[in-house]
Amino acid sequence: MGAILGLLANAGMDLVSNFIDSGKDKAVKVIKDKTGIDLSNKEKLSQAEIQKLKEFQDKNKDFLLKQIELANEDRANARDMQKEALKQNSWFAKNFIYLFASIWSIFSMTYIALITFYTIPQTSQRFADTILGFLLG
Repeated sequence: MGAILGLLANAGMDLVSNFIDSGKDKAVKVIKDKTGIDLSNKEKLSQAEIQKLKEFQDKNKDFLLKQIELANEDRANARDMQKEALKQNSWFAKNFIYLFASIWSIFSMTYIALITFYTIPQTSQRFADTILGFLLG
């Protein structure tokens, strides 16, 4: 996907590349629906595809700009929420994110160590694998 983003940006399609970067799955689906071009598995675009994407960008500038603006607002809202949490007098409110990350990390490392070094009953093997996959994901 990174190669496609660079190719789009170099072809003068900054709006399309920023749109994809602001929400990859949704953006790729919208582009496929509107143009028929599936960017999810592309390594390189043909000249016809580049032309079709340029036409899409020109026709949908307002839509693309609005989607990028919404993604930026979402990031700004998350930053503002963290700033408000840091203004609180509560030690817990200020440090919740750090506590959460630390506890989750310790739990994950402990689980991975236990599943690696201890024998798991055959009947629990699938549960252990599922939880391990979730933690690694």
